[in-house]
Amino acid sequence: MKRFKMRRVTLKEVASRAGVSLSTASLALNGKPGVHPETRAKVLRVAWELEYQPNAAARSLANGKSQAIGLVNPISLEQLFSSADFFMHLSRGLYQAAKEHNYHVFLLVSETDQDAAELVKEVIRQRRVDGLIITNPAEAASYLGELEKYEFPCVFVGRPSDSQALYVDNNNIEIGRLGTKHLLSLGRRDIAFLTGPLRFTHCQDRLLGYRMALEEFGLTFREELVWQAEQSEERILTVVKEKIAQVKFDAIFATSGLHAVCAIRVCQEHGLRIPDDVAVVCVEDSSLAKYFYPSITAIELDSFWLGYWATKLLLRVIEGEDPGSPILLPGKLVVRTSSATKKGGGAGQESLRSTP
Repeated sequence: MKRFKMRRVTLKEVASRAGVSLSTASLALNGKPGVHPETRAKVLRVAWELEYQPNAAARSLANGKSQAIGLVNPISLEQLFSSADFFMHLSRGLYQAAKEHNYHVFLLVSETDQDAAELVKEVIRQRRVDGLIITNPAEAASYLGELEKYEFPCVFVGRPSDSQALYVDNNNIEIGRLGTKHLLSLGRRDIAFLTGPLRFTHCQDRLLGYRMALEEFGLTFREELVWQAEQSEERILTVVKEKIAQVKFDAIFATSGLHAVCAIRVCQEHGLRIPDDVAVVCVEDSSLAKYFYPSITAIELDSFWLGYWATKLLLRVIEGEDPGSPILLPGKLVVRTSSATKKGGGAGQESLRSTP
């Protein structure tokens, strides 16, 4: 079967039909000064009639910009999809802000920090995008050197270890404190902190908030109650099964919905009731937290706004404007069945908002 390829209308054809020079047509279509209003209107009308579409590559050469930004998630695809709600809302916010400035968004997949370093290097050299948004910064990410070397526009979603870098994040110290204080207010005193790897700065900050809350209640921090597990169902189940036989606990503060679900499953397999025997709180209010049984108390991260403001900051950098300071967004506690009662019975705090 013969294929028909739609021919692109050229700027030269628009200029010829409008009866103006090539340079005048270009100025008119790009909103530049020096063109009479009637002439500009005529050129725009002809361009519309011919269904003229500007050549993005040519425009990029002309102004030195691709009108595109890249989103890099240097984590495995398994980890990415296990936090699907978070990344869906993050991407929506990013896309919304980019659209407001006529920018495109490219998703650049890299499953490790090393992959991310190679990808960043390639993107910078080829100038495929005008800037990058990078999620989940690790303590010693290998791509940081490339960004510093080329002074390439970049904003992180998450606090990077480099204090000079620009980023948007949740106030993870306060989130760690908020979730822990909620469990402490229910009479729980042996709270396990089930976290992702502490090479990630958001895990470090939430752990600090956890420790601060314990200190406020006059409790001693216990290393054996800090359980680290990668964002993998198999790994989380293994860690919780090991700990449940070794450590006494009456609550779990999990740093993701997947961590919480896996922990509840192991507890139930060992005859522990949620929330009577073990109360559970997780970070990230997702569909999983809402519709799991029992429904899980969660801290909402507002990931849409993380993506939105990260993009706004990045575009300011690209345009040579002062981007201002890093942005920290608060978390909101949503109380559900998994921590709905105090230890020994009774209702939870009335001051906390409860959702079915």
